[in-house]
Amino acid sequence: MINVNRDVESLLKQLGDRLKCARLARNESQNVFSARIGLTRQSYSKMEKGVASIPIGYWLAASDILDRLQTWQEVLVEREDLFEQFEQQRLKRKRASRTRGRGK
Repeated sequence: MINVNRDVESLLKQLGDRLKCARLARNESQNVFSARIGLTRQSYSKMEKGVASIPIGYWLAASDILDRLQTWQEVLVEREDLFEQFEQQRLKRKRASRTRGRGK
């Protein structure tokens, strides 16, 4: 069993609830939707309950079917630190160095 904290459990439950609502909005049964993403109905039912042991690939497949795959592009994206960017820009060289020894 995967050991997850309460925040993760809560988030998985929310995702499962959203998945269920999206499936019902499409008027699809668990049997039909689970077959489309390549899971058994029992495993799909666990997804809707927010069980942590379901591999992320199935979440991505479900998101693709629901036309929500693009929302995963923000997952684990490194946040831009504007102060860090400013400091890096400030430290960059301002001009090219002179050629030494030639042409004099």
